[in-house]
Parts: sequence; structure tokens; C-alpha cells
Amino acid sequence: MGEEKRDRDAEFSFMKEKIKEQPLYRNPWLRRIATAVICGFLFALAAVAVWAFVLPWVRFRTEKQEVKQFELPAEETTVEEDVTETEEESPIYITETVSMEVEDYRKLYQQLMQLGNQVEKSLVNIAAVSTDTDWFDETYTTQNSVCGTVVGDNGVELLILTEYAEISNGDQLLVTFFDHTTASGTLKKYDRNTGLAVVSVNLGDIEDGTRELVQGVEVGSSRSVRSGEPVIAVGSPMGTFGSVLFGNLTSVSQSAELYDSAYNILTTNIAGVDSGSGVLVNLDGKVIGFIQNQCEVQAQKDTIQAYGISDLKEVIEHLSNNQDIVYMGIVGADVTTAISETENIPIGVYVSEVQLNSPAIRAGIQPGDIITSISGQPVTNQKDMMSVLLKCADGQSIQVVCERPSKTEYQELTFTVELKVLEK
Repeated sequence: MGEEKRDRDAEFSFMKEKIKEQPLYRNPWLRRIATAVICGFLFALAAVAVWAFVLPWVRFRTEKQEVKQFELPAEETTVEEDVTETEEESPIYITETVSMEVEDYRKLYQQLMQLGNQVEKSLVNIAAVSTDTDWFDETYTTQNSVCGTVVGDNGVELLILTEYAEISNGDQLLVTFFDHTTASGTLKKYDRNTGLAVVSVNLGDIEDGTRELVQGVEVGSSRSVRSGEPVIAVGSPMGTFGSVLFGNLTSVSQSAELYDSAYNILTTNIAGVDSGSGVLVNLDGKVIGFIQNQCEVQAQKDTIQAYGISDLKEVIEHLSNNQDIVYMGIVGADVTTAISETENIPIGVYVSEVQLNSPAIRAGIQPGDIITSISGQPVTNQKDMMSVLLKCADGQSIQVVCERPSKTEYQELTFTVELKVLEK
């Protein structure tokens, strides 16, 4: 009996085991709730961190990278005050002979050099590097250098005005600043008519010390200068970067007759070369002209000539803002009121030449026509015409009203001209 009882107890011994309660931390529902609470806390912590640190940083970077519309400063105008004299005074003439010693000349040139060196901080050297292969399939590199003028920035890029011909064939543009640091440049836009282009350098690619040093040039006025005034040629006037030359203006009334426009040319008695580039500045250190070799006015061979800055303002702003400059393709001359009365012809722009395969010749405009209106805007001179065209876009069609001479009178004709960018 005893053994049977023991066997029976052993058989049902599992029914006598004590059942323990499961610990709370092993409860699956509680673990899920705890996991959700922890994840929510971490998410809230991350959101606070993003709100406190990341969003301000992103906002700062976004504001910093915003491209701003570029504009050159307006030209300063001198307002002459009216002086009322209560009584007539006899003029006083001071006759005093002043002699200058060699030391005085030395000091004078030192001051001029200091002025030129100050302007050089706004100039850069642009190297256009090209890579090609020769007859033996060997790779070789060529390089053209030209001076560039920092005109300002748009909040993202530094904007540099330079000559298009010297950089047009470059595979890579290297910009060297006043402190000899370098950065990569990009051709932004160009105007084949004037031969000018704008190169941009990302502000983030320029060292902090260089950014503090480099600044846009101070722009003066080419309309207020007079023949005989002293000027300084800075940049590469003789083809070597870092040159400073002195001289005088010999003429301020010459003009270059380009397609659809006429630009004021300042001539000097400073010797120049075909590869010269840079700027002309007055004794206040302000730029009054950009040295150019695109066109040469009469009797001024081998001397430095420059576009007057006042006529280039809108062109520079267009190129800097990445906008195309379109053209019709006519060379003209202004028909002033005096000419109109003398010759009995309409006031406007007389067409003396039409470029082959240009938008103007395709539309039917001929030499001898007088342009009097473009897109409903009256045209009395080439500046009016240029102002209207600068507001137009590539491929845009405009209505050009011309007066064409017949046997007895002028006949009004309207042409539809599809504008294009003047290519390479």
C-alpha cells in the first residue's frame, strides 16, 4: 500500500507545484506601454532640439544663400547752390610763383600710387585655362589672363566684370585676388556686342580674410569728366596684372557705334597694348571707365581707351543678374531736331547698316530707314532704343515702326522683329 501511494503521488506531483505570478516587467502589455512612453519622450526631445538648434541654423543658411537682385549704386549728382550777391565785388587775382622740388614730385607720385593700390583691392586676375591634345596625342595646357573688376555681390556670388574674348575658350576659370588667394570662377553671362562678361565666384569658396579685404569698386560718373583731367589706369593696362599708369583724358565725347547702341568712349594719352585691361579711375579713386579693345576711335591708336561707366550701368546689372542682352542688328545714327529741320527728315534713329543674318534684316529693315518707335515706345535716339531692348528677352517679338523714304515723302512701315542674343 505504501508503495502504491508513493507511485500515485509521484504520478500527480505536477498538480502540487506552486504557481508563481509573472513579474510586471515581463508583462507584454506593460512593455509595449513603456516602449511607447519612452519613444514619445525621445521624439519630444528630438523635436525640441530641432526647434531650438536645427531650425535656426537652416533659417540662417537659407537667408544667407538668398540671391538678391544686383544694382550698381546711383551716380552722384552735384547740386550747385544759388549764391545771391548783395553787392558787386571786383575779382581778386593771386599771382604767386610756386616751385616744386624733386621731393615734391616724389610725394605726388607716392600719393597716386597709394590711390592705385587701394583700387587694386577691387581687381582680380582671371586665368582662363584650356586643355587640348597635339598631333602626337599629348595633352597640353594653354592659359589666357585678363583683369577683372569686382562690381559687388548678390548675397551668394561675388560678381566680376571682365572681357569676354579672353575667357570665352577657357575650360576652367581661376580667379586670383589681391592677397594672392585663388578660387574657381564661372562665366555667368556675356554681351558679344560690347565684349563684356560677368564671372561669378561662390562666396563660400572665398577665404574669410579675403572676403573682408575684397570689396566692390566705387563707381563714379563718366558724364561729368572733362578733357585734360588726370586719370589713373589700374589693373593690366600694359598686359601685366598689377600695373598702375598715370595720364590725362584727351577726349570725352567720342563714341563707339555698336549694334543697336552707341557707347561713350574716354580716350587718354596713356600708352596701351591690345591685351590691356582694367579700369580708369579719377583722383577720388572712383571708376569712370572700363578699359576696352573692342573698338578703336579715330586718331587714338596705341593709347588706352575705355567705355564710360555711365553708359554701361544697365548692361552690367543685366549681366550680373543673369539676364540676356538681345539685339536687332542695326548700326545707326541719331537724327536730332536740328538735323530733322535742316534735312526735312523724321526724328529717330537713322539705319546706316544692317548686319547680315540679323533679326533686323530678316524682318525687312533696310539701310536708309529711320526707326521712330519700338513696342509703342517713341525712339528719338540710340539711347532710347537701347533702353527698350534691355527690357526684352531672347526670342521675344517686338513691333518696330520705321519711316522709309520714297520719291516724294516718307512712308511709315511696321516690322515684326524676333530678338536674339548675339552669339560668339
